[in-house]
Amino acid sequence: MQIGIFGGDVSGTNGLKEVTAAAAEAERQGFATFSIPQIFGADALTVLALIGAQVPRIELGTGVVPTYPRHPMTLAAQALTTQVAIGGRLLLGIGLSHQIVIENMFGYSFEKPVRHMREYL
Repeated sequence: MQIGIFGGDVSGTNGLKEVTAAAAEAERQGFATFSIPQIFGADALTVLALIGAQVPRIELGTGVVPTYPRHPMTLAAQALTTQVAIGGRLLLGIGLSHQIVIENMFGYSFEKPVRHMREYL
């Protein structure tokens, strides 16, 4: 069995230095994965590419990148770039997000989320 840990995001008082240190500590303690969220702050895949340059062994993941605001080709290209940058250690988590975020904040319809995800994949 592998056990992963969910780290912090890069926002507010939690900067890139702090999240990188948290990933390094998770690696040191023997966790299999270190994941960060894609919220409204820094881009999670870019942050993971930067962390991966300093933390060499632990698998790095997103939990999760919302599909609605990011075109599938854009996400695929960025995930591929991150995968190359961190030596094949990317665990890409994607998801729908939440109806209130998608409709009220982004202005997209959340009417058929299953169809959206099927088409996205």
